[in-house]
Order: sequence, then structure tokens, then C-alpha cells
Amino acid sequence: MKNIAILFLTMLAAFSMQAQSVLRYEFLNSLNEKNGLGPALTVLGNQGSFVKDTLNEISGTTKTVYRFEENSGVQFNNTAANNFIGTTYSIEIYFVFDELSSWKRVVDWKNRKTDNGAYVYYGQLNFYPYEYSDNAPVEAGEYTYYVVTRDGVSGQVLLYTDADEEISFTDNYTDAVLDADNVLNFFHDDLFVPGEASSGAVALINLYNYVLDSNTVKQNFENIGGQVFGVKDVGKSVAQLKIYPNPAYESTRIEISGMEGQTADLRILNSSGMQIRRESITTGKPALIDTSELPEGLYLVRAEYGQMVYSRKLIVVH
Repeated sequence: MKNIAILFLTMLAAFSMQAQSVLRYEFLNSLNEKNGLGPALTVLGNQGSFVKDTLNEISGTTKTVYRFEENSGVQFNNTAANNFIGTTYSIEIYFVFDELSSWKRVVDWKNRKTDNGAYVYYGQLNFYPYEYSDNAPVEAGEYTYYVVTRDGVSGQVLLYTDADEEISFTDNYTDAVLDADNVLNFFHDDLFVPGEASSGAVALINLYNYVLDSNTVKQNFENIGGQVFGVKDVGKSVAQLKIYPNPAYESTRIEISGMEGQTADLRILNSSGMQIRRESITTGKPALIDTSELPEGLYLVRAEYGQMVYSRKLIVVH
């Protein structure tokens, strides 16, 4: 009898371990799942490329990421994953968009057949057509920690950025549930109202078959270096380079936050890498930069203070 009880407990423990699982995609020159537990992601649209990128939000460290073109991305095949994603799940992404005008698709549950789903709208979070976030926490050219959770019992959907809950609604029409095609698409827009997408890059996608609670989301964000790099000792930078508005029209403000009263060297480079402007700014104070004379296009803003280097993309439009 005791042996049967032990066997039952062992089976129960194994079942529990299997019941709560995670699939990790780290984009280290591959679309494979890190631990070989799930299928490789497949390319949506045009083939992207694996490039080294500097993650300023994680101590300015560099990592190989997957860079995708506008209206391209990756797809997760849930059938090949033995229906890992059900009605209860969490999706954790660390990504950057190059441009944020209008809607930019993040996640699509219906294989491009409907306009409903998760977007960034001028920097705001949006689950179309239901909810928008009150603020615009996503910035062009800056990596964002983005989480979607869904509770299959209550139907509650939560969207977070950088561990802050931005959207909550009840998914009465199962818009955040996979349809019969059973695939989850990232960054590629639908075919119903096409073109709402941005080029960008992704450093991490984690898929959980359970709901991450808010405390776990916060802990994961605080250890975003460990999440992205697989180690415990890579922390977020105290200082951050902020550019707003971005895209810029006649002017923009550039600020190094998180440190006060220091002098930093600021440079603006064009898409060819040529320096077109250089000046000193005081950290902790926004510097107003005139962009009215700059041609439309993509620029790199680079700020140096001591041994620290911060860089962000700046888009100028007129």
C-alpha cells in the first residue's frame, strides 16, 4: 500500500511539473526552442537576420537578436507543440519596433484572418477593438518587456509593459484564443486590414501554459538580464536615454534619466554613420533639439558619460 502511495505521489509530481511548463526562444542565431522542448519558430513574410544589438536597458550589453522587416515576423505552431497553448497561458516578449505611427501588430491569434488582436498604437498598448492603455509606454527604438496573460476560467486578459499592468478586459469573444489554424503569429499584420506593422527586432519570446501573476511578472522584469541572457547578474541600467517625441517633427527632447547634474557628450549620426551634430548636455534635464533642418529619415542618437554609452534610434518626419 505504501509503495502504491509513493508511486501515486511520484506520478502526481511528474504531472504537476509537466502541467506548468515554459518554452524559451532566445534567438541565438536560431529560431529553435532553447531546451528542445518545443518546435522551432517559422518565418512569416521575408526572412529576417540574426544581428548583434546593444540592449541599453540591460547595462548596454550586446546580444544576438532576430531582426525582422516591416510586416514580417515569426510564427509558433501550436499543433507541433502538442497544443501547449490553450485558453490559459502567458506570452512574454522582449522586442523593439523601429516606428510607432498608427497601429503596429504585436500578436495575432487568428492567423491573419481578423483585425482583432494585440497592437502598439502610437506607443500605447492596444487590444483591438476593446482596450487602449492610458499612457504610451512603448518608444520607438527602445526594447520593451511585454507580457500577455489569459485566464481560461475567467477569460481575463492582462497586458503588461515593463511589469506595469496597462490593459485588463474579459475576453468574452475568445479573440485571444487560437483558432482552428492553431498558430500564434508575432509582428506580422493580418490580411483583413493589412500594413499595420513595423520593422524591429526580438531578443526573447517565452511561452507559458499558465498565467504569470503580477508579482512574477515584476520579478521577471527586475531580472530581465537573466531572462534575456540566461544569467542572474546582468541588471538593468540605472540611467536611460529618452527621446520624446519620437518620431520627431520640428524638435525633440533628449534626456539621460537616472543620474543628475553630470555632463554627457551627445552625438547624432545619420543612417550612413556620419556625425551631423554634437553637443554637451546635462544629465537629468531634457535638452531641446531642433530637428526642423534635418532631412526625414532614421538617425542614431549616441550619448557618452564616462565609461557608459547609450544609444537610441531617432526618426525624423516633416
